[in-house]
Amino acid sequence: MTTLASGSLCALCGEVATVVIEPCRRTLVRGTDPDDASFSVTAILPFVPLCDEHASAVHEGDRLVGWCDDPLCRMYGEVGEASVCGNEYKELVPSGRSRAARHQHPSER
Repeated sequence: MTTLASGSLCALCGEVATVVIEPCRRTLVRGTDPDDASFSVTAILPFVPLCDEHASAVHEGDRLVGWCDDPLCRMYGEVGEASVCGNEYKELVPSGRSRAARHQHPSER
């Protein structure tokens, strides 16, 4: 669902966001202990704030929104770019989905 943003900044450029969109993936499983894969926590990801220009680019598939799950960041940015902590934003794509389906506008789902 696309809604109007209020007081948010675009996840890709830092300008004032005009909309927030649902990410293509709402949950992320993270282990609480890197040495113990038997226990994990499911994190619910927030909506993605975007300006009009980047909302269009994401919808068209020209830009990819990624997530950095490092405890210092846990924020959205452009896939492949460095986050605040220095790690790259990783693409959030459920397995088995096509590139076209990944960027389908929420109103078209």
